[in-house]
Amino acid sequence: MDIDSRKRTLVFVLGAAFVILTGSCAKSSNPTASSSTPTNSQSTSGGGGRYGGGGGATTLAPNTIQQGAGGFRFSPSTLTVKTGTTVTVTNAGTASHTFTITGKGIDVVNSSGQSQQVTIGLAPGTYQFICRFHVQFGMKGTLTVTA
Repeated sequence: MDIDSRKRTLVFVLGAAFVILTGSCAKSSNPTASSSTPTNSQSTSGGGGRYGGGGGATTLAPNTIQQGAGGFRFSPSTLTVKTGTTVTVTNAGTASHTFTITGKGIDVVNSSGQSQQVTIGLAPGTYQFICRFHVQFGMKGTLTVTA
């Protein structure tokens, strides 16, 4: 193989890798979450992890719940908000996750890298949120709503 062929092969491989890496971070909306719109309000560095991965150092904006950072978990796993507050749900993992409050009309599905906003219009009280896909691995948390 001559030098020009090697250069073309290298450029092709690097270009393909770029497309694959940037395509996996694409944002999209979710028709099942009627009260949400895509957003991106967190920054993450680091990576790796397994089982929904992510990991690394994370700085979250207020009223943000991160899915899948460091495994099958929410971060933070407890959150207190006033009724009517908009919460950003961000998937930092490599697997799809849900943010679901069963029986309350809140069920957001995020693909890897996706963020959506959910307005919490619940009465004051304490609610459990789960990832329907990974609740059996302990992926759940507590939302406290105040007046």
